[in-house]
Amino acid sequence: MFLGINSAANDSLDEIRNMAQLHNFDLPILLDDSQLVAEGLGLTKAGELVVLEPNRFQVLYRGGLDIESQRARPEFNIAERAGTSFLSDTLTAVVAGAMSLQDSTVTADAIGCDLSFPARDMHAKNVPDYSTDIAPILEEKCVSCHIEGGIAPFAMNSHMMVQGWSPMMKEVMMTKRMPPAQVDPSINHFINARYMEPEELQTLVHWIDAGAPRGTADVDPLTLIEPPQSMWQLGEPDYIVEVPGFTVPATGVLDYENVTLNLPFTEDKWIKSVQHIPGDRRVLHHLLSYIVPADYAEAIVEGENDSYREFLEGYAPGKDEAVTYPENSGMFVPNGSAVQMSLHYTTFGKETVDNTLLGLYFADEAPRFQYSTYSLSHGGANIVIPPGATDHKMSASYVFEDEVLLHGLRPHMHYRGKNMRFTVIYPDGTKDDVINVPDYNFAWQPTYRLSEPMLLPAGSRVMIEGAFDNSQYNLGNPDPAAVVRGGAQSWDEMFIGYLSYHKTGE
Repeated sequence: MFLGINSAANDSLDEIRNMAQLHNFDLPILLDDSQLVAEGLGLTKAGELVVLEPNRFQVLYRGGLDIESQRARPEFNIAERAGTSFLSDTLTAVVAGAMSLQDSTVTADAIGCDLSFPARDMHAKNVPDYSTDIAPILEEKCVSCHIEGGIAPFAMNSHMMVQGWSPMMKEVMMTKRMPPAQVDPSINHFINARYMEPEELQTLVHWIDAGAPRGTADVDPLTLIEPPQSMWQLGEPDYIVEVPGFTVPATGVLDYENVTLNLPFTEDKWIKSVQHIPGDRRVLHHLLSYIVPADYAEAIVEGENDSYREFLEGYAPGKDEAVTYPENSGMFVPNGSAVQMSLHYTTFGKETVDNTLLGLYFADEAPRFQYSTYSLSHGGANIVIPPGATDHKMSASYVFEDEVLLHGLRPHMHYRGKNMRFTVIYPDGTKDDVINVPDYNFAWQPTYRLSEPMLLPAGSRVMIEGAFDNSQYNLGNPDPAAVVRGGAQSWDEMFIGYLSYHKTGE
């Protein structure tokens, strides 16, 4: 695989695209805005080439392109010049399997401007301070999950704990697995996307490379962070829906559990906020909850819409926080309604009982707008992914008949999901990207909430485009040899884009 790397901190994506088009450069270009990839590869000049053995992260070649030999041409004052073949010889040896990974790096001169690494040089002179530089980043970006009782595998509750985990922290940050923000930061801004700025990443990695020192402060800031006093993030709910206990066996595959729970309200209500509390996170993979007429019996099919129920909220990996609907909006609950839930349980080798809770917070007064979620789907029988396919593309679209204010988006696929992009096509034919998830992760499925909601005129079409990777190179793929079809279980597939919005008319 051949890739280009742009480590110029000031170049934007548009500038890089324009430069690539100008020079007819058709290789994929990776944006190294933190310069940490260039640092790790030991690059020193623009135009320098590296041959990398990725499994061991061993540099086999570093230098310039091979130079063709040139005969002397005195009439043009050109002297004879010997050529080089270091790069081609290295590539030939690698392809033939003739190059030992214990061999030293082959080097050759590279012709290009020197690269500057201001952050690296600054941090080499003044190592970032744990108390004033590192702990604040961890508290803002990481501790909400990395806390006692949180969903992360360890708690960042002291310098000693962070230092012990620091090599793994560097790995997951450099591979963009953490923080789990999958969205393209160049398209819109999302309140809950957990962005990490290049400067923050440089600070953390350079501190780790320096040995993750404790510093001289008397007090460790992370030891002062207290776990939440209540499981309810917004305080005690106005009403708690208790889902009947469900026994999950030690092994086996379970159908979705659908339950309908009548609400005891004697008058109409407006819900302003909701929170799901899973009874046992180990077995509850996700759930969907709806407001339905009392005694509504039809089973929920994810990705399908009907006129009899309103999507309330859901719980999924990465989607476990309390949700407050946007200003002037809420969820209307008519007198005599019920909550219907569809719960997806997975076994983990030990029998357990799940007792999930749903907290409802009422609005003090009726808001102006009903908050709604539409599931834009092209799944079910439409999904047929061939064995070994690395980039199986799909798309779907939906036209809003009314003017709406778009607030949230959630791509949903399963293990073979690769990427998904949402685009709006306005009635006049112009387009805007709404969100791009270039590296979809089934283990992290939040509803991404726009910092600034988008006004979509009546007649606007929202299109979702995505791809699946059913190959051996997808490490999460349960079976690369399978023909994959749409279905409810995780080893089946779905292709859904959730759109959360409210109409602008009264």
